[in-house]
Amino acid sequence: MRSALGVACLVGVASLLTTPAVVRAEDLVLMDEPTTYTDVVDAFDDHDVFDVNIHVGYLRSWELGRLQREVNGPAAEDGRSQSLLADVGNYELTRNGLMFGLDVGIFRDLAVYARLPLILSDDRTISPRSGLGSDVVADATGAPLIDLPIGGFRSPTRSGVDYLTVGLAWSILNQHRQRWAPTWVVMLEGRFNLGEPMRACQQLDGSVRCRPDIDAMGNRTESTSPGVGRGVNALHIETRASFREGVLEPYFGLMAQIEWPGSAGSVFLPAGDLRGYINRIPPIQGRFTAGVAVIPWEERQHFQRFTFDLRFNADYVSEGRDYSPLFDALGSSTNPYLSTLNYEGVAGATNGVDGLARVQFTGHTDTQSHARIGGQITLEMQAAQYVRFQVGTLFMYSTPYNITQTDACNPNVRAADVSSDARLAGDCRPSASASNASIINPHHRPVIDMPGNRFRMSELWQIDLYANVTAMF
Repeated sequence: MRSALGVACLVGVASLLTTPAVVRAEDLVLMDEPTTYTDVVDAFDDHDVFDVNIHVGYLRSWELGRLQREVNGPAAEDGRSQSLLADVGNYELTRNGLMFGLDVGIFRDLAVYARLPLILSDDRTISPRSGLGSDVVADATGAPLIDLPIGGFRSPTRSGVDYLTVGLAWSILNQHRQRWAPTWVVMLEGRFNLGEPMRACQQLDGSVRCRPDIDAMGNRTESTSPGVGRGVNALHIETRASFREGVLEPYFGLMAQIEWPGSAGSVFLPAGDLRGYINRIPPIQGRFTAGVAVIPWEERQHFQRFTFDLRFNADYVSEGRDYSPLFDALGSSTNPYLSTLNYEGVAGATNGVDGLARVQFTGHTDTQSHARIGGQITLEMQAAQYVRFQVGTLFMYSTPYNITQTDACNPNVRAADVSSDARLAGDCRPSASASNASIINPHHRPVIDMPGNRFRMSELWQIDLYANVTAMF
């Protein structure tokens, strides 16, 4: 009897061990790691001593816009002149590039990362619009400011390395560790220019014509190299936060970036850092991001997850000195109003221009502040524990803004504070007292910067298509 009871107990235990367990839906444990937007690789955590992510991505980007210029219209009823906007042409940029990335975990929720973009091709064109009159892009004498052949203006194809990014990411809070808390990440990165800075050039009849380099003494150096990068360094600060609730992970972020000339210092500030310059650096940029990641399917056992990411971006771009869509066209112009050297002041009666710095026009212009708004859609598939794929697209629209609007004088500096020599003052915004006159801004070119002559970007669209693969170790 006891023997039979023992056998029955053994059979019952065996059946419990071999019968598959029935798991209720509410008992499923989902992947609690945050989605890519707020994920920070870590180390020395959960039996994982070392974490490294290696990224390789491809990006194809287009910019499509319409260029206009102010022209003098018929006089108003009160006799005052008024300006109208005339079409100049259609602007188009096409860029293909690769992005290489590396993330290395240092400790729990702390990582360093690096990014290296490689530009495979950068092509820019300006196509004349139908019915365009030559006077729209001409100076007062009728000489053209921009060489627009029948096929339009074409910049040379650029390729190479622009900059290297090195940054630090820290997840101050992590929902993976405290389920009640959001995931909160702060990022600090520096961008360091590597490639030769862009020089204003035109592709014409199979050859490249670039502006020469002219130093403060007027010495001229010819070059046919168009360069590839912006030649600036940057400081980038960003914060991101998200909170996972079921299949949804809403998030938001704030970013600020400031750039300053690096290897391009001599073209942003020709003849040195003269006190008359108003804008010395590129525009400061800020971005607000809000979005939601939808995770319709995931399997924790195999570290697999599918994510559909919807994102909204809103940018603010301040006034600054920058590479505008007309950088190549204006900078390579042979029109004397643009190719002739400016001086930092007005020549004296006795010593002429001796002692005055000579300032060339490099193609950079003071651009007006504006906004950029748009959206982004990303499909992400984590196929296994060590591999993740992404494909997506981005659309951005820039509000209309002036791309040539450099002021004639620097109102923040009085000529009397610079020198007793009236050469630096001239008749630049004179007030009742000559000692209060503003100092001349050598960046100013009346033929493109004065009201009635300014160029404008009336609309600008950016469209990106990208794909990325990440190996996670």
